[in-house]
Amino acid sequence: MNFMNTKNIFKISIFALAFITFITACKKNYDGPPVSTNPQLIVTTTIAQLKALHTVAGNYDLINTDVIISGVVIANDKSGNLYKELYIQDATGGLALELASNGLYTNYPVGKRLFVKCRGLYLSDYNNMIQLGVRAIINGSPSLEAIPTPLIPNYVIGGTLNNPVVPKIVQQSDLNNPTGVQTMHHPLVGDLIQLNDYEFLLGDTRKTYGDTSNYKKAGERYIKNCSGGTSIMVRTSGYADFAAQNPAIGNGSIAAILTVFSSTRQLILRDLSDVKFTGGRCNLFEEDFQASPTTGSSCLNLTGWKNIKETGDVCFTMASFGSSIFPKVSAFSSTTLATTNITSWLISPAINLPAGLSPKYTFTCARRYVAGTFTAYISTNYNGGATPSTATWTLLTTVPPGTAAAFTPFDLFGPFDLTAYAGQNVYLAFKYEALAGTAPSLVGTYEPDDMKITKN
Repeated sequence: MNFMNTKNIFKISIFALAFITFITACKKNYDGPPVSTNPQLIVTTTIAQLKALHTVAGNYDLINTDVIISGVVIANDKSGNLYKELYIQDATGGLALELASNGLYTNYPVGKRLFVKCRGLYLSDYNNMIQLGVRAIINGSPSLEAIPTPLIPNYVIGGTLNNPVVPKIVQQSDLNNPTGVQTMHHPLVGDLIQLNDYEFLLGDTRKTYGDTSNYKKAGERYIKNCSGGTSIMVRTSGYADFAAQNPAIGNGSIAAILTVFSSTRQLILRDLSDVKFTGGRCNLFEEDFQASPTTGSSCLNLTGWKNIKETGDVCFTMASFGSSIFPKVSAFSSTTLATTNITSWLISPAINLPAGLSPKYTFTCARRYVAGTFTAYISTNYNGGATPSTATWTLLTTVPPGTAAAFTPFDLFGPFDLTAYAGQNVYLAFKYEALAGTAPSLVGTYEPDDMKITKN
């Protein structure tokens, strides 16, 4: 009897072990990554060849032949900066693929190869940005729309995962239109590109990437390179998960999808890991006043700056023209000018000029009317007090007055060689003066802007 019990127990143990092994094997297969292979489809057309079929901006071009393209996903909607849209890229270029589904990144991660059967789809463009989708009538007018969710599998077939996605390293000049090429057919539009030695404009680093209010307006921030080339827009949706972040203040490389709106080049970030601005900025010091307080009659109040009415009642305020914001000083509305000399200062924070460099200083200034003086100074011993005239100031330049007819342009002043100050902390100042009794209709108005100290 004991022998039989032992035998049964042995059989049960063998069965249990086999069952556990089977379950474990099943679990491992279930938890493992899905196996992906490319479908048995023959690619007939490159992305560049497909885009070339759309020759007239604003047209809707039906693809009525068995065109098949293939590309790797280079950008999706994971960060919220894209909406119902993917970008795919092959060796010839990139393309915006419109898909009417949320959470596209779950099925179409970056690095996944896609095959698109294009028969029945349309090519069109949104202000020169070529897109692939379906044609619909919206409010009586044709429109290119995203492929409806139930129809996506009819057109888009997934392939292998984890294909390499490497941005194309380009120069600013590469973004210009090649001779004879339409803007919408620029060979880099729709591609993942990388620009090196760039940084955000200083004023834009004090703003958020996007609009975080209820309006959710897209943010338009700009980057430039150290050679001072044309700035390029970085456009960010108010729904992006990084919309509330401030752009990095340093210099370095940036990867993004190159898009276009009309003739304006725009960069679309996939997420903040695309921005590697960790190095020092191009210039030792710069101030464009673009993130300064609201314009108006109130005295300018900018962190680290001194706005001092040494004599009289005139301070520097903020003004604007077009998209530019800048300081403004004028004794026109002074109530003490009749009997009191006006002396007003705008003084920068302390600026460190490293040893071994030959720094150069420039600024711009617009002005109008003739009475009074406006001068630029530098000091190494200003103590931050309300009587700056007690410090030692070295005159850099006297800005010539304007005329009564109209404001001058924002003329450039400098460069002023600051090599003698290398290895020291310095203060830069603008000083405005008007003599008591000057007629208000004659007293000068000055608008300095775009202060910059280069490294050499």
